[in-house]
Amino acid sequence: MTESTDVRGVLTQTPAGTTVRFERRYATDVDDLWTCLTEPGRVARWLGPLYGDLRVGGAYELRMGDDVPDADQNATGEVLVCDRPHRLEVTWVFPDETSTLVTAELRADGDGTVLVLEHRDLQEAAARGYGGGWHACLDQLEDHVAGRPVRAWQDLFDAALPLYREV
Repeated sequence: MTESTDVRGVLTQTPAGTTVRFERRYATDVDDLWTCLTEPGRVARWLGPLYGDLRVGGAYELRMGDDVPDADQNATGEVLVCDRPHRLEVTWVFPDETSTLVTAELRADGDGTVLVLEHRDLQEAAARGYGGGWHACLDQLEDHVAGRPVRAWQDLFDAALPLYREV
């Protein structure tokens, strides 16, 4: 069973924009959770098909809708930090939005692993949706890690979005 240390996530205003921050605990070891974030076959099970090179300087495309290149639901970016198995930082470019930063940090916690996910430099108008969106994605990650069927993103998003108010 996955235990969450901050299920709802926190939205904060910074000089560069809005940050959405989650801290969740998963009942698995650091190496296993790292592969959930970086191995395309595992990422596809909870987030979407992942293409590219997850090395520093590499580029990626995450297809969160249909598995079609350059679609409106695809995030793209560059890998800035890839320190296996502790830290991954990427730029995040979504169609019609400015470039932002996503950081995932992992740390061992007894028989589990804590994931701290931050999405920084968001425009205030987009932050609420990203709060609900990441909340839903991390719930799907929880399902994947626990070996359960992964629940539908839209259902999870619809339930989570009301938890995130304007900053």
